[in-house]
Amino acid sequence: MDVLKKIEPFEGRRFPLRMTEVISCFHLVRPHWHEHLEFIQVIEGEVQILIDNRTFIAHAPCILFINSCKIHSMHSLNGKNSIIHGMIFDMSLLTGSSEHSELQHALAQFIQTAPIQEPIHPVHPLWNELNTQFEIAYKEYAAQHIGSELIIKSSLYRMMIPLLRNYQQVLSLSKDFNKSFDQYKRLKPVIDYIESSYAQKIYTDTLGGLVNLSPFHFTRFFKKVTGLTPMNYINRYRVEMAKRLLIEHNLSITQIAERTGFCNVNYFDKVFKEMNGFTPLELRKQFTDS
Repeated sequence: MDVLKKIEPFEGRRFPLRMTEVISCFHLVRPHWHEHLEFIQVIEGEVQILIDNRTFIAHAPCILFINSCKIHSMHSLNGKNSIIHGMIFDMSLLTGSSEHSELQHALAQFIQTAPIQEPIHPVHPLWNELNTQFEIAYKEYAAQHIGSELIIKSSLYRMMIPLLRNYQQVLSLSKDFNKSFDQYKRLKPVIDYIESSYAQKIYTDTLGGLVNLSPFHFTRFFKKVTGLTPMNYINRYRVEMAKRLLIEHNLSITQIAERTGFCNVNYFDKVFKEMNGFTPLELRKQFTDS
């Protein structure tokens, strides 16, 4: 059986999300994996689901959450048509925003460590919220009204946060999770400083001083907690702020580079493309053409 990495058509686009409908009496989802997150809503029928080394039999209605990089497939049982709706989205929709850093960290931990989730049926305590928000997102995606993207993003948060909280309860707030979160809270003054001073030069010794660590030990600690070096984290924040300016304001690329703390427009262009797969100008063009 060939298992392919799937490249989604939304990759590199401003709103990286796609919703689908599949009706089939056999293959619903052929074996593949991708780096994105996915919800699948089983609307009709009985299905067999394979996620990595786990197999589930589920009947409609139910909802599945499929984490990043999990090999998954699905097919109908009993030779009858099944209907599924899919919601595939990039994690950047949840973590790309520079706001709510603590939530970003908790979500990143959940995505990195959560085990394979069993199908969620109507008897599950999360069913009502997940099903309601999935339906809202699906209708908005089909209608494409003004503000649909904001409503879809809101629904995503209202689906992911209950999963996150449920996971914390299952772990009974384990020592490892608590330790990780405590480490993140220690960095909170640094995160706050970056968010208020990103347009200026930021020095590692200044950041280390906020948490009483030498530049060397601070850099190691910061990377251990966030997965990024301080400079990479700062640049990611600057790029997110630049995206807002590119979309919301009619400033030149040079002006945006200056306002977001990049030393020159060429460096800004290079960092922006490395992080997003497209240039600032291409992002602006995508937005104005959409």
